[in-house]
Amino acid sequence: RQMCIRDRSEIMAEAISQWRKRIKSITRDCTVDYLSSEFCFRDPIRPIKNNSGIIYSPADGIVIDVSKVDSVDQLIYTKMGNVCLSSLCHGMIENGNYTCVSIFLTFYDPHIVRMPFDGVVSRKDLPPYYVLDHPMLDFENTIINGRISEIDRREIGTFAFNQRSLFEIFSPMIGRKLFLLLTADYDIDTIVSFFTGNNRPLKQNQRIGQIRYGSMATLIIPSDIKFSPCVRELVHVEAGIDPIFMSDEK
Repeated sequence: RQMCIRDRSEIMAEAISQWRKRIKSITRDCTVDYLSSEFCFRDPIRPIKNNSGIIYSPADGIVIDVSKVDSVDQLIYTKMGNVCLSSLCHGMIENGNYTCVSIFLTFYDPHIVRMPFDGVVSRKDLPPYYVLDHPMLDFENTIINGRISEIDRREIGTFAFNQRSLFEIFSPMIGRKLFLLLTADYDIDTIVSFFTGNNRPLKQNQRIGQIRYGSMATLIIPSDIKFSPCVRELVHVEAGIDPIFMSDEK
């Protein structure tokens, strides 16, 4: 794995080139039918951790954006292109300073979503997000074929009507809400929860749910909770394995 930040040797995420070699080796002899019906729906065993100084990745995938915003009206980068946080979350997040990390779940990643931190979870289903029809297949092919330098962020978009679910995670330890926005594609349009009702207490790295096929997970945290991002863009992360934020407190 390749280092993502300096002076924190314990924090590691996988370079896309290394992930690409590994995934090609694993899927070399797999049929498209197997990949689409079974491989994409894996539910790998992951450890249930208890580390109050780390916010773990909620999903497996490629980090496509790490942004700090001073207002919900500022743009962040997503698979739908540049979108303001207010529009992305349908006005369900109050104005303020946030740090956002967007993760694109590829066809080759498990689509299980996990708790980034201990907390009490509630789900809000938002209206579908409409964008122009720009399939993600070219983006995935560029990644898999190693042409990382050819990625043009301005050209990345996705399908038309995208289902969205906003998970509010209240952390008693932090005393604040974290937000996890899941976005599915219109042709699948399914975000499955692994818990019933709202205000459900869940442990760090427990499974929250599953997004069907191509999708995105955006982790949104208030900037004043003294956690800093410890990944950079265009690395591959694994849910419950790779830290996304680390506490600033020594």
